[in-house]
Amino acid sequence: MSRRSRSPARRVVSAGALLVALIPVASVVFAQPPPAAAPAEPAPPATASTPATPDDDAPPKAPPPPAPSAAPRDPTRGDAMRAYHAAMTRRRLGSQQGIRVEQLSERVAEAEQLVSTGRYDDAISRLTETIEHPSFDNVAETEQGRAALYLLGESLASAGIYESARAYLRKSIASKSAWEQRGAYARRAVRRIVEVALETQRYQDGLSDLAGLPPSLPDEVRGEVSYLSGRAKEAAGDPDGALAEYGRVPQTSRFWSQATYLSGLIHVERGRMKQGEDLFCKVADPKRQDSSTPVFADERFFAVRDLARLALGRVAHEQSRFDDSRYYYYLVPRDSDRLAEALYESATSRYEKKDYDGARELLDELRGLKTHHRYEDEAQILDAYVDLALCKFEDADKKLVTFLRTYEPVRDSGRRITASPRAMAALLAAARAGGDPGGADLGASVSREQLRAVAALVRVDPLYVDVAKRRAVLEREASGLTATRGALSDMQKSLATTGGVRPATEEGRDPAESAKAARAALDGVRRAIDDLETARAPADKLAPLREEAKALEARLTRAVAASDAAAADPAAGADLPDLLASDVTKVTAFSAAVERTKGELAAAEDALARDALRRLDLRLSRLLRRARLGRIESVLGRKRALEVEIEAIGAGYLPPDAVDSLDAARYLQDNEEYWPFEGDDWPDEFVGTEGLK
Repeated sequence: MSRRSRSPARRVVSAGALLVALIPVASVVFAQPPPAAAPAEPAPPATASTPATPDDDAPPKAPPPPAPSAAPRDPTRGDAMRAYHAAMTRRRLGSQQGIRVEQLSERVAEAEQLVSTGRYDDAISRLTETIEHPSFDNVAETEQGRAALYLLGESLASAGIYESARAYLRKSIASKSAWEQRGAYARRAVRRIVEVALETQRYQDGLSDLAGLPPSLPDEVRGEVSYLSGRAKEAAGDPDGALAEYGRVPQTSRFWSQATYLSGLIHVERGRMKQGEDLFCKVADPKRQDSSTPVFADERFFAVRDLARLALGRVAHEQSRFDDSRYYYYLVPRDSDRLAEALYESATSRYEKKDYDGARELLDELRGLKTHHRYEDEAQILDAYVDLALCKFEDADKKLVTFLRTYEPVRDSGRRITASPRAMAALLAAARAGGDPGGADLGASVSREQLRAVAALVRVDPLYVDVAKRRAVLEREASGLTATRGALSDMQKSLATTGGVRPATEEGRDPAESAKAARAALDGVRRAIDDLETARAPADKLAPLREEAKALEARLTRAVAASDAAAADPAAGADLPDLLASDVTKVTAFSAAVERTKGELAAAEDALARDALRRLDLRLSRLLRRARLGRIESVLGRKRALEVEIEAIGAGYLPPDAVDSLDAARYLQDNEEYWPFEGDDWPDEFVGTEGLK
């Protein structure tokens, strides 16, 4: 039988592999409960890039990563695929020949093409079918077998299915020939395990995956393990152990810059400024641009280097070494995402040194960027206070009035957005993704420019980003459940037609589909209610929609209960019809569980989004108070300037504007000519007085 045949047997294997690809998603997401809602008054943590002082908008401290759930019997979840292969072998369906190396090379190349185009689910399906085949053990130790094993782990990790990905990657580094011929795929597997551990912040799990590595490892692999060990010790509250592990990361490792930078942060947090500054200098050195580090490092090297330069500037600023801090801030390149941050902090340091002209120059450069950034509100306040320091009271007052006129509506817009969950989620999604929030349908009476200002000013909590990412992974992977159930139903019908087996599912409305439709209708009604409430519609127009929402909530409750009841009695057996019926039950159970988990993640996302906008409100309120105080200072300054002028006039000194008013030439019109006074005696009009004195 041809490998690309679309026979019923081939469809059975493909659907089974697709279900195997989808099953781990639920276990991964369900094993990680959404973070708790942010507290009403979060304590500001120290950020990773600065030893700076906390302010009103510091994000809430992240809770510790969730504890790993109990490991399943088969972490790869490949037993379902093996059960399909065994059932098909008993029925003599599909190819009875083993996997040949030539076939495996074609399948690996096909999977690599799918991965390169982002079709991870298809790649997982094809590779799972191949690797869990009974004859794969015959080719597992070949180069193509190692490539297939690593590629499946890579595809699962890229799709967010971390538990199964780790299981296959562990197999990739534990095989007999994994480290032969320089162990190319084993090295890549180690790198991917480290990346998964860093991304999920489950450092101990990553270290346990790497526990069986041979002692004779290349330097770059040892550097990966040392860096992960350092992150684990730092997360466990052991800074000395973290420093020791970071010190073992060689300069040829891609994590050398991160390890050195984090070591500097540990020293600075413990008050050892000199040691921290020395470590920051190693990363921030401009001469390192042309040395070997960027060659061995990854794309994050330049971002870490900019952070190190900011850290140097902040350390110098903290020690009142303002000239040094300006030099360090100057090292941040113009194409850096941290340029606005560097310019603002450099201007602040010049202001504290009382170099107001230098602060003005840096603020003008910051304004010349002509883009929204997170420091634009604070930069405008600093700009006005520089004018106050230079006794330019009228200019300062104009800037403060402009600030009040601009940012009071922005703060009020943020408060209106907070009242609408849909508007809040859309705005923060645009702010997080870097898109244009002015094009978002927020359902709130705010202008597009105000929306852009809110999106630029809001500090998106890393916890919010993590929850939103997990929700996106869940929705992406769960979107295949409906198609999988349809494929399983088609195959059940095919088997019933050709083999006399009664299909386990009948035509009719799927409880999971009913729940999904009810939830979509309920969301639409709630959006309509939000829009009408924003527009301040009368109560008689809102009452029918609220009644409809109650009816949809009851319908949704019934649909979820029916879905749970359908999943309560799974089928048992090892034949193809039994396996298909069992998978249909699993799909139904997963659909209901996915909807519940999406609700939990949405609640956590909403709480974190509200906290982000609350912190924005606190910061803008603080800056608006400073602007009003600045206006008072400008009035007092002008009053004092008038008092000084009056005192000068009393002492016989005319003010500059009064002296200028005596200049007659300034009053002439275009057709007039002014002859300056040359004295009472004109030599050309008096004769005979040449000898007189």
